[in-house]
Amino acid sequence: MKTVISIQSHVAYGYVGNRAAVFPLQRLGCDAIAVNTVQFSNHTGYGEWTGQVFTAEHVADLMDGVAARGVLPGCDALLSGYMGDVGLGQVIVETAARLKAANPRAVYACDPVMGDVGRGFFVRPGLPEFIRDHAVPAADLMTPNQFELEYLTGRTVETLDDALAATAALRSAGRGWSW
Repeated sequence: MKTVISIQSHVAYGYVGNRAAVFPLQRLGCDAIAVNTVQFSNHTGYGEWTGQVFTAEHVADLMDGVAARGVLPGCDALLSGYMGDVGLGQVIVETAARLKAANPRAVYACDPVMGDVGRGFFVRPGLPEFIRDHAVPAADLMTPNQFELEYLTGRTVETLDDALAATAALRSAGRGWSW
């Protein structure tokens, strides 16, 4: 059985973040360790929501507790999504390094949740730059949408060739990705 740590948002209503990731991971036969970065009533795309972003200290404390169980050497991957703020992003990048120290074969998959075409950025100030400058170089795999790909590479994506060029630029900014 593969073990995946998933550090993402959680919503009470709807399916995004850990609410959307954990069940499919389990159905694929993975042991999913869910660590939530936020607890919101619903996706922020609805315009109105309630809830809170958890502190970096809270998430770091949870990861210390997970690590104390001795599970990091057996973890195969870290999946991150909505980070909430720069402090949480730092905890996630540190967790990726900690996981790779415990298991050098582990993979860090980063969904750089920042914004979308037509909406622009919907994350706190400083987080897009943090993701570009720290999460991208730490990640083994990135899953940006078009808006995020354009921001992370400084390129406009209007055609398939544009998308391929931007994807190549993003790969060159990562950990020597070879796919």
